[in-house]
Amino acid sequence: MLDQIEKELRADRNSDRPISGSLVRESMKSKDRDLIDATYVLLNSAHFQRIVPQLSFDEIFEFMLKYYALFLKDNPTPRGKPPMRYSAGWDLVAWFCHLWDSGTEKSYFERIKSKLADLYKSGDPDLKQAIRHAIIEHLFERKAIRKFFADWKKDPELRPAYDEGMLWVSHGGTSPLSESSEKAP
Repeated sequence: MLDQIEKELRADRNSDRPISGSLVRESMKSKDRDLIDATYVLLNSAHFQRIVPQLSFDEIFEFMLKYYALFLKDNPTPRGKPPMRYSAGWDLVAWFCHLWDSGTEKSYFERIKSKLADLYKSGDPDLKQAIRHAIIEHLFERKAIRKFFADWKKDPELRPAYDEGMLWVSHGGTSPLSESSEKAP
């Protein structure tokens, strides 16, 4: 299946040849990190438009949440790439902001926040640092998102992440990471 997804990724970006929706759905269920990574790349490429039948928002959301949790927690090094924890975190920020700007229903953000809280609370010091530096600091660049995470300051386990995000912003921390990404599905 990995070979099939990689073949589609090598295809001409302007191709109108459909990609099997069932192939993509099956690859989204995989536990193989290389296949999950290749599927993520496919969903974030121009080839996404070729998937027939199209994927639902919920299917994509579930896969993206799975992808980010896996690559944040396990920090794998996919074939020929550097470790993925920080780049997955930065991509999650862009995805979150894209969904935020698109007016996505609040329940989806609650699920992302809950997943981040679970990862943070159960994570080792390196994972906690990555969540603070790659995600929370950059999400907090947006005032409305800071307010959305305000409940973290009341949780003794999450408070350090909240405080560090606020410190980043209060000291003028900015980045292009919290800008909306047009390529996000």
